[in-house]
Amino acid sequence: MMEREFAHILARYGQDVTVYTEITPEGTILRAFFQPMRDKGTEQTVPSPMGQVKQDRFIYLGPPECALDDTCRVQVQGEVYRVQTAQPICVGGTVSHWWAVLTRRAKEVAG
Repeated sequence: MMEREFAHILARYGQDVTVYTEITPEGTILRAFFQPMRDKGTEQTVPSPMGQVKQDRFIYLGPPECALDDTCRVQVQGEVYRVQTAQPICVGGTVSHWWAVLTRRAKEVAG
């Protein structure tokens, strides 16, 4: 029951994203919620050898049939993101949807 309701909400209010997995390297277009993560009182930066580096994080809520893990990539409006962490959200023992934190994938340097 909840799966149908969540699917209806995604269809109406979600946005098109493409998920690339090892099983579907050509990508699967689906509807999901995708928005910047709001960390109260903290900057979205991480330490690096070059000092603090901005690392924007985004929340992803997607359909139960598209499992995410750290090998997946998600493309939204031409930008590619990597999965930092993901987990299924269950309601009554059934996966309702997938929750994930995504970060921008580093641009590849030609060389």
